[in-house]
Amino acid sequence: MGLKMDSFTLNGKSTIRAFPKGIIPRLLENGMALNEAVKYAIEAGLMLHENVKDNLVVTAGKILVADFLIGETRTGINYHAIGISTTAPAIGDTQLGTEAVRKAVTSIIRSSVSVIVSAFYTAAQCTYNIKEVGLFGNGATATANSGTLFSHAAQNEDNSAGLNDLTMEWELQIK
Repeated sequence: MGLKMDSFTLNGKSTIRAFPKGIIPRLLENGMALNEAVKYAIEAGLMLHENVKDNLVVTAGKILVADFLIGETRTGINYHAIGISTTAPAIGDTQLGTEAVRKAVTSIIRSSVSVIVSAFYTAAQCTYNIKEVGLFGNGATATANSGTLFSHAAQNEDNSAGLNDLTMEWELQIK
């Protein structure tokens, strides 16, 4: 006799938003949280463009969630990374194809079964032709390829000239 349970899936999207240099930092300096600053800038017509892509929660990320469920001591998602490899994300990935830079996550917000993870990069911090992005936890530090890759997404944002500040947002849903 088996135990029937509802299915449990993790999925979501990765969004990169481009803003003119200095807009988001100015709003943050005035006391806004990142999500408030982004919303304000979008409503004011200051967003230059956005790229929205599906993300892939990799096997290592699913194992990280399973570890949480059984009480293993782990660190949650705490770093976001930008990569320049054009290799498609795969379920077995444990790191980005070619990690260029990473930053500590700026904010994490949970609402019911959705989690929004955001990171902000000034134009000078992300002068790359971005082809991939990832979220890391469980021992992740500012060092490239450290920690456990949770989610990996292909993206396409050429900021190699350093013209725009970028916000990175991951919406993860548990269904």
